Amino acid sequence: MNPDIVYLRYHDGADAAATALAGRHHPQPSMAALVSYLFSHGRYESDVDHATVVVLDECPASVSAPLDRLSLDDKTLAVRYFFGHLNVFVVSLASLADAAQRSELEQAVADVANVVVNRIARVEAWTETGPTIINDNYGTYKLERHGRRAYADVVAPLSYILSANAASSSSTMSRVRAIKQLIVDAIDFRQLLSGFDDDPLHAARLCHAVGVWGFPAHELTNDDLVYCVFLMLKHALSQVPDTHTFDRLSDNELLALVFAVRDTYKSGNPFHNFRHAVDVVQACFHFLLRLGCLPRFSQFNDDATADETAILQATDFADTAAELTVKATAAAASDAYLNPIQTLALLVAALGHDVGHPGVTNAFMIKYHTPASLMVNERSVLESYHTSVFINKILSCYWPSLLAAETTDKLTVRQMVTQSILATDMAEHFEYIAKLNTLKHERFDHDGHKVKLISSLLIKCADISNVTRPLRVSSQWAYVLARETEELALLERKLANDASLTLDLSTDLRYTKVPSKFEDILAANDQLPKGQIFFIDTFAENLFHNIAEYMPELQYAERIISKNKQFWLSR
Repeated sequence: MNPDIVYLRYHDGADAAATALAGRHHPQPSMAALVSYLFSHGRYESDVDHATVVVLDECPASVSAPLDRLSLDDKTLAVRYFFGHLNVFVVSLASLADAAQRSELEQAVADVANVVVNRIARVEAWTETGPTIINDNYGTYKLERHGRRAYADVVAPLSYILSANAASSSSTMSRVRAIKQLIVDAIDFRQLLSGFDDDPLHAARLCHAVGVWGFPAHELTNDDLVYCVFLMLKHALSQVPDTHTFDRLSDNELLALVFAVRDTYKSGNPFHNFRHAVDVVQACFHFLLRLGCLPRFSQFNDDATADETAILQATDFADTAAELTVKATAAAASDAYLNPIQTLALLVAALGHDVGHPGVTNAFMIKYHTPASLMVNERSVLESYHTSVFINKILSCYWPSLLAAETTDKLTVRQMVTQSILATDMAEHFEYIAKLNTLKHERFDHDGHKVKLISSLLIKCADISNVTRPLRVSSQWAYVLARETEELALLERKLANDASLTLDLSTDLRYTKVPSKFEDILAANDQLPKGQIFFIDTFAENLFHNIAEYMPELQYAERIISKNKQFWLSR
């Protein structure tokens, strides 16, 4: 697969130098244009299966834009920090004039393309379960700029990402935050979202989609999903009193944060992708609305079984606003389980709870002694990874003041986010049910321990809420989860040198869009009933029964799961 060549065209000579590299060329007139182009990749719902070469140049004196005036070192930092997921090589325009350096780069690009060309090979590289450990610090390869040892910061296995972000110095993070602010000042992130300008009701439909329990996530684009998260976070942020002193993000800063989170998810994962993250945010959002932790808005639909498909074709909304409409007098309940800043913290945690997920399980990571699992002592491997990346790479850059904000009783947002994400480890599932049963017999108060437990229980429910959605939506999630499970089985067969496995690593796995009609989903995979019954019986039914006893406002989810189970049993 030929690489993408993205380069700054400050002068005519840039074309000749950049086009010396074979690939798909994308000249950009400024750093703002270059960054916008790279951010726009997030709308494509597939892994990047090739290398990206970003060619940078010194800024001419005639150009005064702050982003362009950055030094080459800072431009390089910007591209590597914000767009590493694109398998990116960053080079200077001057280096391309050297035939030896250019040849070395071309070989490295080709080698990386061979690593990422196939879905199974990519997962193998991310988890470092292949024959060569990409992030091997004691290997025989020389540490060259584009040599084999440098592949760790191009293909970016989990162990590299963990160590790179946890070890960023305060001076580096200061530079990154300053660059981020220049990006936010230069780019209107709302303009990077496609599909909004052509249809004046597009944003209104998304407001109503956010308000229905049957959230039609699989009918929405990645850009639509960004806007849905923006709506929910903005609604929660608007409820936090001014007495809290953390920075209030502007709309553009909030969108930039969501773009960054989207880019950190692996878009090619059939299940554990940005769509799943948004679905979990929306489930938490509905729990919080029904529990009175957030005020309801006019687009909210109280009927948990309402037809979600009708929203996407509707043209006669009573409320056609582009954002959630809340009455001026509306407010969260004063005795709610979570106060406004805790509510915001839970939604933020839900957004980042699976960032960087490689599409495998903790059991897989531990079985093959992956470097990332060894780094966290084989305990909550993926959840520890998600927590570290989300806090140390994303929130520390885009919203550091929120992390330090206290919610109550010396409980910080950082602590809430950490505990909530770690709680999504299914190995802790039955322990949390036991804690919930104890909590049911205690008087609730807002001490830090109980707040962390409530947020952990809610995010756990949201994380497995697929089985509580209306049947059509629930079956779509079952369908994509089955795809991811099949991928893992393929990888395990490859690692076991299964002679019967015929896998062409020169081509990629390609999936058709998830069917929208329930009948088509069942026809495409007749094994879904068995898997759904097992999951409901083993994990979901007991959790939702107990949470509904403790929080009667969530009984609707228990009712739907019971109805869905009866259907699957009938199949």
